Amino acid sequence: MKILGKSIAAMSFLLLSSMPASAQVHFRFDIPLPSLEIRVGHRAPPKLRSERRPHRPGRDYVWLRGSWDWHGNDWAWVPGRWERPNHKSNRWVRARYAREGNAWRYEPAHWSNQRVFEGNDYREWKSKNDRNRGRGNDNDRDRHHDRD
Repeated sequence: MKILGKSIAAMSFLLLSSMPASAQVHFRFDIPLPSLEIRVGHRAPPKLRSERRPHRPGRDYVWLRGSWDWHGNDWAWVPGRWERPNHKSNRWVRARYAREGNAWRYEPAHWSNQRVFEGNDYREWKSKNDRNRGRGNDNDRDRHHDRD
């Protein structure tokens, strides 16, 4: 009986000590966050939106400003949010937009410890654009041909 009593006491302790962890508040975001792919947008991103920051949930949270994300064939707004860096040395890198020829290179916002990479659409566009640069006046012909 002593062994059974000790086993029940140990299991009760484990059960009760795990309850506070399961009762913690979790934030759920239904906002699709951008992937870490560098992509190409076929028109300029709209101006950044003005946002009102909600109350900071804790001292160690950082405000991540909203940005435009290229989704398929259009820009989609990703609203700003509070987030806690997973390490104190990590810094938030804002989204970057750079004009390249007749398109826009888009590098999504990310933490400094995350690695962004060229997405398929950007690599294909860049490859096609690099080939067309050496063709001189053929660029105009190709651009008009693409519209057909």
